[in-house]
This record gives sequence, C-alpha cells and structure tokens, in this order.
Amino acid sequence: MIRKSKITSLDELKVRKKEIRMESELAKREFAHAIGTTKGNAGNFLLKNVALPAGGALAGLLVLIKLASSGSDKKMPVIKETRVIHEFPDGTPYEEKKGGRRHRKRSRAKTLTTIIGVARVLIPIIQGIIGTVTTQKAKNAAQTAKQAAARK
Repeated sequence: MIRKSKITSLDELKVRKKEIRMESELAKREFAHAIGTTKGNAGNFLLKNVALPAGGALAGLLVLIKLASSGSDKKMPVIKETRVIHEFPDGTPYEEKKGGRRHRKRSRAKTLTTIIGVARVLIPIIQGIIGTVTTQKAKNAAQTAKQAAARK
C-alpha cells in the first residue's frame, strides 16, 4: 500500500523502508498463492466450464444432423450408379482421358456456404467459452480483493 507521507527524519525513513519491504514480501506471497490456486483449479475449471459445454453442444448438433438426415433417407431410396456412359447426341462416345476420373472443383458458393454454416455453429460456442472465462476471472479478482481487504 503506497502512502503519501512526509518523512522528516532518518528513523521515519527506516520504518517506512521496513514497511515497504514487508508489503512487497506479502504481495509476492499472495501472488505465489494465487498462481498455485490457479494451477490447481485450472483442470477442474476447464473440464466443467469448457469441455462439458462444448461436448454437449457437439453431441446435440450430431443428434440434430442424424434426425434431419434419417427422415429423408427413409422416404426416398437412392440408387447409386457405378458408371455413367457419356455420349454425343449421335451415339458416339466421349473419349475418356487415360489418367482416370475427372475431378470437379467445388464451386466457390458451396465452399462459402459451408464456411458460413460452420461459423454459425462455432461462434456461439466460442462466445460461451469466452464469457465463462471472463466470469471466472472476475470472480477470482473479486475473491482476491475480498481476501486482501479481510487481511488489513
């Protein structure tokens, strides 16, 4: 605690110097204790406030996807063809390349739509994690201030 005191003698200076040393030692010990407490609680905090909500959100998303896709699969059977023969209108076949299949590039619109869809899912999860971490930091700061006030 820094005080604005007028020191007029050498004895007062020595007393004040000793007080400052004690205050700095106390601050070091409080800091070391806070670091130890944080290390001890970090795993528990991450498990309860980060991993479980994120896992729950992921499991819920997977269930929704499964439910949405299961209804459409049962209504209409899908026939998969293994080979498609391409012909000109007069019946002559296209010549295939010797390298094998042709690779089609995914359109930019589909890629952008996929990125936006993933962002819609991830942004609320990230906001929740940030909010939880901020709340925990505020609680820890309030608790530390309360403990410091109680020691005085």
